[in-house]
Amino acid sequence: MFNSLDRPTSYWMRWLARFFAVALGVSSSSNCDAQYINGIDVSNYQGNVNWTSVKNAGVPFAFCKATEGVDFIDAKFTQNMTNASAAGVYISPYHFGRINSNISNPNDAIDEANDFVDAIAPYYTQPGRFLRPVLDVENTPYSNTVANLATNKAYISEWVRDFIGVVETRLGFAPIIYCNTSFATSLLESNLNQYDLWVANYNYAPPSIPPASIDGVWNGWEFWQYTDSGSVSGITGNVDRNVYQGTMEELLAEFLAVPPTGDFNDDGAVDGADLLIWQRNLGRTSGVSLAVGDANGDKAVNAADLDIWKAGFAPASVTAVSGAVPEPAAATLALFAGALLVRRRR
Repeated sequence: MFNSLDRPTSYWMRWLARFFAVALGVSSSSNCDAQYINGIDVSNYQGNVNWTSVKNAGVPFAFCKATEGVDFIDAKFTQNMTNASAAGVYISPYHFGRINSNISNPNDAIDEANDFVDAIAPYYTQPGRFLRPVLDVENTPYSNTVANLATNKAYISEWVRDFIGVVETRLGFAPIIYCNTSFATSLLESNLNQYDLWVANYNYAPPSIPPASIDGVWNGWEFWQYTDSGSVSGITGNVDRNVYQGTMEELLAEFLAVPPTGDFNDDGAVDGADLLIWQRNLGRTSGVSLAVGDANGDKAVNAADLDIWKAGFAPASVTAVSGAVPEPAAATLALFAGALLVRRRR
C-alpha cells in the first residue's frame, strides 16, 4: 500500500516551498508576476544544435532524447549532452516510454528503465551541468475508449512506478514525469503526484498563467511545454519550447542531479587538503575530474572551483559541533597560502 510519507526529498522541498508561499500570501499558479526560465527539448530531429547560440539566445536549460523502448539510443544523444554542457546549458536526458510495446512482459518497464540508466549513468558520476532525467509518457497499451480507460490507467500507472523504482535505485534520485494534460488528468493515478511534473499543454503560452486544470492529479507543474513549433537561434526549424516556473537558483537547487562540491578527495570534509588539490591543478584542462579540483564539472580547474570550495569549507570539527558551513576567514586562507609557498619552495 502507498505510504504518503514514503516520498522523495524533492517532493517535500516543493511542498514546503508551496506551504510557505501560501502562508505568506503568495500564490503560485495564479501569480501574475510568476518568473519563467526558458528551455527547449530536442532529439535527432533537430540535427546539429549550436548550443552556444542557444545559450546566448537566453535558453539556459534543455531536455534531450536519450533512449526509447529498449536497445535504442537517439543518434544525437551523446552530442547534445556533451555540447550543451560545454556551452553552459544545463541539460536533462529523457526516455520515451514504449508502454504499449510488450504488454505480456511484466518486466517491460524494468527492462526499459535499465536500458535508460545504462545510457545516462556516466553523466551522473560527478558534478556537472546535468539535470535529473525524465520519463516521457505518451502512449497507451490499449485503445483509448471509455471502456478501456480504467484498464489503461491502472496499467500505465504501475508501469511508471516500476520504471521510477529502477531509476531511483540505480541513480539515487527520481526522474521527472513528462505527460500531457489528458494523461495527467485521466490516465495516471494520484499517488504519482509525489514526483515532479513536466506537463505539455499548447492551449496557453507565456506570459499567460495556465489554470490549475492543466495539472491533473498534480498540485502544480515544474516544467511546462507550451508549443512544438517554437524557434531558437542555433536550431534549424521548429523546436519544442518549455519554461520552468521559478528562478535559475531554484531550478538548480531542486533539479541539478549532482550538486557541486569542494570535497575533491572524497573524504567527507571540505577542508585544507582539498584546497591543496585545487592549487596543484589550477589551470588544468585535460584529464579533468572532481578528483583534481573541478568542482563544477566544466572540465577546467579555475577560480570558479575555488569559489565552490570556499562556500563549502568546513573542517570536520566545525561541522560536527554546529552543522554550520562557514566562510573561510582571510587569516585561514592566508595560512593555507603560506603552507603552499613553503611546500612549493621545497
